[in-house]
Amino acid sequence: MTNPLFFTRLTLKRDGESVAPLLSVLQPEEDAKRLSVEHKLLWTVMPESVRRAGSGNSAAFLWRRLDAQGCFYVLGPEPAADSPFFRIESKPFVPAFTPGQRLAFDLRLNATVDRKTGIGADGKALRKRCDVAMDLMQRKEREGRMQRGERAARREALAQEAAAEWLSSRAEAAGFALEALTLGGYRAERIDRGKGRPGTIGVFDLKGLVSITDPTAFLDRLTTGFGRAKAFGCGLMLVRPAP
Repeated sequence: MTNPLFFTRLTLKRDGESVAPLLSVLQPEEDAKRLSVEHKLLWTVMPESVRRAGSGNSAAFLWRRLDAQGCFYVLGPEPAADSPFFRIESKPFVPAFTPGQRLAFDLRLNATVDRKTGIGADGKALRKRCDVAMDLMQRKEREGRMQRGERAARREALAQEAAAEWLSSRAEAAGFALEALTLGGYRAERIDRGKGRPGTIGVFDLKGLVSITDPTAFLDRLTTGFGRAKAFGCGLMLVRPAP
């Protein structure tokens, strides 16, 4: 992601002449279509130089849908001055973090681990990316610490445990210490990977507290995002001073 960065709030002009007749197209009910359409729609407010570089570059900006009415937060290049689709509110993103500073955060996360699944015909390891919550459930089952029939009852607790484990393992390199974590929700979302390739991702909605240990490393991680599926609205950590 290139500097300078801007933090932008976009609000869909639902009653606008260009938008109202297209609401069913711009906000489809099916999850996979909705996430794909929203990402493409956000590209329309990117500056021309960024759009020319290619809309396939998922690292160009981070984004988060706030509500079903069409409100989004975007961290990335300075947006276009006007849009037929959105009302735009934007300001330079120049946070000044300090060691020991405590921040409350809100994060929509797709967290995965890379696991070996076998050996191919060529002798090379076969690997697969696994959702961390499912990976933890399977690990506990293999170790005899839970039965498969317990998954539904323990799903939320294990999802929070997996998310905390994933964030904590990356905290030192990312310049923070995890002090508290609450799981607001965990779900599987269908996505459209393009070219007729459907998929599913695990999405964690997390809130909590961090303390800054390395301001430079934390800012770098904040601007590059957390986890995967950034093209589908994951990875943008919203932060504010802790009370």
